[in-house]
Parts: sequence; structure tokens; C-alpha cells
Amino acid sequence: MLHSVYPSLYFHSNSDSKSTIKEESDDGLPKPTTLSLHVALLYFIIAFLLLIQVLLITLMPMSTKQSHFGSYETGFQTEMRPSQSTLTLHRVKFYGGVLFDENGTVSLSHRPGEPDYFGTPGPDIDYAWGKLLNARMIKVEPKDYPEGAARLSKQDLDPRLEHHTDPLTYRVETSGLHALHCLNYIRKSFWPEYYKGFEDPPEHEKDPKKLVHSAHLKHCLQQLQQALICQADLTPTPRTWRPAPAGKKGHGLFHADVDQWHTCRNWEAMREWMYPLQEYHL
Repeated sequence: MLHSVYPSLYFHSNSDSKSTIKEESDDGLPKPTTLSLHVALLYFIIAFLLLIQVLLITLMPMSTKQSHFGSYETGFQTEMRPSQSTLTLHRVKFYGGVLFDENGTVSLSHRPGEPDYFGTPGPDIDYAWGKLLNARMIKVEPKDYPEGAARLSKQDLDPRLEHHTDPLTYRVETSGLHALHCLNYIRKSFWPEYYKGFEDPPEHEKDPKKLVHSAHLKHCLQQLQQALICQADLTPTPRTWRPAPAGKKGHGLFHADVDQWHTCRNWEAMREWMYPLQEYHL
């Protein structure tokens, strides 16, 4: 019976009921041979190793790229590294798109419940910007400074932050908050009659050792340009037709439909991470 089921290659020529290659169990079914178990185990090991190799080939380029630069979700090599929960992403809808009401009047969309950061200046707007930019400076110990960022020297350590038990630390702000500061500076420059000091002094009074308004303004514009190019947000912004109401011939507008959903870092989580580290206020 055994010769009819398995090739004769697996049996001794004089096999009997005591064969070491094939035995019958108590219920009459053949037991697996030691050789067949070894072959099955060998196939399993080969398949497992092939799977590992495929995974390594597939994932290695991605992991190598991420480990060198980092990512938007995990933090980049040039950034400070807060906890992973701080860098969580969420979807945010942008506003500021062009609207027409039933009378054909043009307006801009606005996020419900948000202050009008770019309206006519006054105490409410100043308060909103102050809250947005409050405590943007933080202290960072040299050991926590990102390796990929520009290296600082000992003279950059702030002696005002020296404590009896703490080492000297760097006084820094995040690039994102500095860009917001620059945006606020540009906003103020549109209202020199309300915000004093946002005009250059007369040419004969200029001090070459002081940063005048026009130089500060150029600095801020350059920072925003670089930040926008660096981030290079690929969210599509369609150009759509905004028709005026019926009867308003010749009125209407092709404009960028900016009221789109974007993927953003969690601003509030980042501020909560910064708060324990804050050392200065505006």
C-alpha cells in the first residue's frame, strides 16, 4: 500500500512494517516522514526569506529618504523635535475667496468665529495679533538643538537664561512664528498713520548702523517668499468664474478659488508644546 502512494525513491527496497521512512498511525493513515517534514520546513524558510527580501527592497528607499530628511508628519532634520502628538496633521479649510452677494457686491469669505486679522486697525485686531504671536520666543538647550540646523556658537548662548541648575540656553523662535511676525509687520506698514515707526527717517537722519523700516520690510518680504517656496503646497487652487447676479451685464470675475481644504500641522498642539518652554513674552 505504501509503495502505491509514495514514490519508491523514498523507501528501502526491503521495507517492512518497521520502516523508519513511513509508518502507519493507529487509525491506518500514513504518518509524515521525517524527510517530508524537513522539505516542508525548508520551503517555509525559503518563502519567508524571499518575503523579507521583497519588503527590504520595497521599503528601504523610502526609509532611507525619510531618515535623512525627515517628513512633514514626523519632523525634519532641521527642526526641533517635539512629541509625535504635537506634529499630528489635520484638514483645514482656507478662506479669503471672492464672493458676490445678491446685489453684485464683492466681498471675501471669512472663517466663522475668527478675528479679522487684516481689517482696519484697532484694539481688537491688535489684541488678536498679540494673542497669535504671544510668547513666540523659547529657550533651547544646546543638546536639544537640531543637528540639521545652522550651528550656533557659545556667544549665541543667552546669559539671561542661566540658572543655578540649568546650563546656558539658546533664545530662539520657530521659523513659522517668525514668518507670522513678519506678516504682521507688513500689515502694520500699510497703516503708518496708526502704527508709529513704520516709515524711514529723512535721508539726512538715517543711521547706517540701525535697521530702518524699509530694510526691515524687505527682510520680512524675503522671509515669506522663502517660506512659501520651501513649503510648496501642492493643494490645487482652481480658477473659477464668479458671475454677478442677473442683470449686471459685464460684471463677474475669474479668480483663484482659494476656499479649499489643506493638510496642516496642528497649530494649537504646537503652541501647547511651546508653552512650557517659553521664556519671553512680546
